[in-house]
Amino acid sequence: MEAMATVVSKVGVMFVLIIVGYLITRIGMLTEKGAGEITTLLLRIVTPCLIINSLIGAGKDIAIGDLLLSAAVSALSMGISILLSYAVFRKEPTPRKKVLRFSMIFSNAGFMGLPLIQGIVGDKGVVYGSFFVVVFNLICWTYGYGMMSGGSLNLKTALLNPGIIGLVVGLPIYFSGVTLPAVITEPIGFLANLNTPLAMLIIGSYVARVSFREFLTDWDIYKMSFLRLILCPALYFGVLLLIRPEPDLFISSVIQASAPVAANAVLFAVEYHQDSALASKTVAASTILSIITIPLFTILAQLVCS
Repeated sequence: MEAMATVVSKVGVMFVLIIVGYLITRIGMLTEKGAGEITTLLLRIVTPCLIINSLIGAGKDIAIGDLLLSAAVSALSMGISILLSYAVFRKEPTPRKKVLRFSMIFSNAGFMGLPLIQGIVGDKGVVYGSFFVVVFNLICWTYGYGMMSGGSLNLKTALLNPGIIGLVVGLPIYFSGVTLPAVITEPIGFLANLNTPLAMLIIGSYVARVSFREFLTDWDIYKMSFLRLILCPALYFGVLLLIRPEPDLFISSVIQASAPVAANAVLFAVEYHQDSALASKTVAASTILSIITIPLFTILAQLVCS
């Protein structure tokens, strides 16, 4: 029941913000141009600050081997989703196919995953979760960027995208143990904290541009949601049973792997002119359905590790 209550609470917070974004768009307060500008701000400024902030705040009491294993199983989770996305979504029009694949691969490991881990696993789990977020951003800003932008990923793009910049700055700080002054860490923290409210407002804004009928009649959304919320986490869970990482890592990674579609699906779709309406629908629908699926996987992980 505790896992269920925590999930419902976090999803509730997310949906209040989405509703606000929906309403201010419907009354004309947030225009399409404004939403596009906020999207650029999120991707180019807030994203690297989010990564740096998560690494600055991570504890140092975990063995390097467990941290490396955390990164490895995180990549494994997304690797499973990538393979399945190519097997399932093959015949759709290209813009639609890209969004469905992206939505299936990338979970809301940051906003939804980390708070859930904090409430269910504790601080040690948050450290593992931070490395999941690091791997998420590394793959999102290389593979995900190349898929959604449609361009070839050259070395300059790979090295200078916001996700990699965040890693380049944050990882040395984490491993060196340097304590930065508040005049640096607090602005980074403030900017990182913009991620959740701004991302949810943007999702609400683009949901406002989609008719309710489209939610009910687009069966690809439900197929994608089944894959993102049930099949991919189930396959990943089975692999973890073979690897048998320590319990906190097991539970933390299961929570993040079973999270709904990442808000980046909408942000990338807007930025790179893909099907932003479809992306908004995948985020909204999968988030609602995750109220049921995340507690199930979390409780199952706790039972296996007890």
